[in-house]
Amino acid sequence: MDGGNYGWIEIALFYGIAIGFGAWQFWSMDRKLKQTRAEKAAKEAAEREAVPPEG
Repeated sequence: MDGGNYGWIEIALFYGIAIGFGAWQFWSMDRKLKQTRAEKAAKEAAEREAVPPEG
């Protein structure tokens, strides 16, 4: 292997790691948002089902 190929290997590794980290952040945040929305919907449903006091 001559010295010219090491630059391409370095570029591929660097950008592979950067893209992988970005994808992981995207899926992590997406999962957290879905969890937060589900908790909010459950809380709102519980509040709607609660019987208001008569008086």
